[in-house]
Amino acid sequence: MPFLKLFLAPATLALAVAVPNLSFSTTAPLDSNTKKSERKYRTTIKGNGALTQKMIETCIILKGDIDQEYEKIDNSKKTFEALNEEIETLAAKIPKNKDDISVVEYNKQVSHYNNKLKELKKLAETHNKKSRPYQEKTARFKEECNNQPYYQDDYAAAVKKTGKSL
Repeated sequence: MPFLKLFLAPATLALAVAVPNLSFSTTAPLDSNTKKSERKYRTTIKGNGALTQKMIETCIILKGDIDQEYEKIDNSKKTFEALNEEIETLAAKIPKNKDDISVVEYNKQVSHYNNKLKELKKLAETHNKKSRPYQEKTARFKEECNNQPYYQDDYAAAVKKTGKSL
């Protein structure tokens, strides 16, 4: 019998642990030696140019939010996996041949197994609800922050202001 799977794929979970840092654009060198008057900042999130200091601060805060969301879903994933293992053990203990045990005992084991399956389904639904904010924030971070060019001194100032880094 197939067991329930969590909606959040393990590859997606790994993203929170290994979210790449912001990086420099390979097309144009951006560094702190560039004159401020020569700098090209973005006018919109998807515009041309480098991230502003405020945008970098937003990315740092968003990364912290993603890490908090990940902790929430990681704990529920561990609970889900433990219950799933328990169900697999229960399934293995139910005899394939009903003649090996009494009907009452067989029905008791099947009933216990079915109750655990219901519990697992409810836990999976709860986990999937908890994972939505994580998935949305991760997608936003990927779109707005990953692999975006920035100036080193703007990043340093954002780190100093927020007290956190990527």
